[in-house]
Amino acid sequence: MSTPSRTEVETALLVLGKIAAVDQWAAKPDGAMAVAWAECFAVYGLGRKDLLDAVTRMYADDKRDKANRTIPADVIAWARKLRDRRAEAEKASGAVDKEALTARRRAIEDCRMCDPSGWIETAAGLTRCGHGRQLTA
Repeated sequence: MSTPSRTEVETALLVLGKIAAVDQWAAKPDGAMAVAWAECFAVYGLGRKDLLDAVTRMYADDKRDKANRTIPADVIAWARKLRDRRAEAEKASGAVDKEALTARRRAIEDCRMCDPSGWIETAAGLTRCGHGRQLTA
């Protein structure tokens, strides 16, 4: 697992701060906690908008088990649900919310060489565009 970027840690701090503002029993956010949560969020490539919206939706859910502490997986589940719903709506309407896309997805959307799935057609056949290498370097 790689070290999360500064932006990912800042996003995790915002998420933790929002949780602490809503939940009086939540742990006080700190740097180490933000790094750990950012690592969890990075597994799914979740963006800031989806994660912050997930906190709101999660705490607004009247069926939520209030006895348990909030863990990264709770926020991740809601963020993934919101991201999937948005992707379905975008697919149906053809509109794209560039701000909510992951860095990899934005790179693919902005690339003039590859198709919307990140593939380039060459004489040898289909090959993956180099976005992954560019974004992790």
